[in-house]
Amino acid sequence: MSKQLFNRIVCVCTVCALLLSATSFSAFARSLDDIQDDIDKYSGQLEDSQSTEDEYAAQLAEIQADLDVINKEIAKLNQQIADKNKIINQYQEEINTLQTQIDDAENRQKELEEEISGTYELLSERLCANYMAGETSVLEILLGAGDFEDFLTRLELVKQISEHDASLVSGLQEDIDELNQTKEKLDADKAAVEEKQNTVKTERDAIAADRNEVQKARNLQTSKENEAEQKKLNQAAYSDKLEQMLNDAKEEYDREKAKEMVSGSGSISGGSSGGSSSIGNYPVSSKGMICPLQYSNVTISAGWYGYANHKGIDFITRGATGNTYGKEIRAAADGVVYSAEYHYSWGNNVYINHGNGVYTRYAHCSRMIVSEGDKVQQGQVIAYVGNTGNVSPKPTASNPHAGAHLHFEVWVNGTRVNPSPWLP
Repeated sequence: MSKQLFNRIVCVCTVCALLLSATSFSAFARSLDDIQDDIDKYSGQLEDSQSTEDEYAAQLAEIQADLDVINKEIAKLNQQIADKNKIINQYQEEINTLQTQIDDAENRQKELEEEISGTYELLSERLCANYMAGETSVLEILLGAGDFEDFLTRLELVKQISEHDASLVSGLQEDIDELNQTKEKLDADKAAVEEKQNTVKTERDAIAADRNEVQKARNLQTSKENEAEQKKLNQAAYSDKLEQMLNDAKEEYDREKAKEMVSGSGSISGGSSGGSSSIGNYPVSSKGMICPLQYSNVTISAGWYGYANHKGIDFITRGATGNTYGKEIRAAADGVVYSAEYHYSWGNNVYINHGNGVYTRYAHCSRMIVSEGDKVQQGQVIAYVGNTGNVSPKPTASNPHAGAHLHFEVWVNGTRVNPSPWLP
């Protein structure tokens, strides 16, 4: 392939690409009606989405109320279980004390039994020795006395030894019997306390079973709460997306509207002279405009950038005439009505094309009495002050005229400018 042929092909491709690009751009260009349709669609979807968010919020509030009741019930049952455990511990202390006393009695009994056993062994050895020695051993003890007094002494000693042994064994046995009785009583007392303790344990376990059932209900409600919370978060994210799409569409609408205004700005015949100081009873500015509200008590409630992004002037009336709602709005200069329609933010609003790229807008009207394409003269009534669109404070059933004011704008070649220099 020659270099010349290659260059021709490149040129042809470039031209085709440019044509295709231009065609694509024109295909993507949208009318204001199409953009407004999107605004209406996104507004409806956003309203529905926010309504769904409110439903989820109501569900969460209801679930939380149920959880509050359940948590109170669990707290009450926990307190009852704690009270039962306290009683059980008190019984356990009594049982431990009785068991200590029983152990002490058993140990003492063992000691006495060992003493008896030792005494028996001693007696057994003595009896065995007496038997092996025969009766003469005692006689020998007695007859071995040196005199009669010694004889009596030895006889008493033998008697006392025998009686002592018998008394010792008898006393030890009595102690054992008494200990047995004490131990039996302690065992009975311990059994009685254990029975009481077991009764309280049964009551406690029943309460714990009730608490487990309530906790199951709480777990179910918590699961519902988490599910509703997640749905609400998802819905909020969807609402944010819709709001962004709505704002993008609104910005697109404003851009296209400005472009259309610029492209449609022709020179309009008639109108006030820039050097006039008044027209009829209306003072006129050096730029040929009058104040759109012709009342002696008109005042400005918010000027150019009176608050963030406020690109206009807000007029109200005060004093003798009272409420601003319903006051006459007049054309600031001669012109042709560019549009008279409802806007998502400005409510009922009228645009007037004054020629040479100059437009004025009159927003939040309660009623418009001109239509697109109407020719208007300076001072002509075109609408009435209202509170449609985005106003603050918002109207309510008890105060339907709240927020009423006239928002006035001046546009020059598609850009909003400070209206002050244009007014008298």
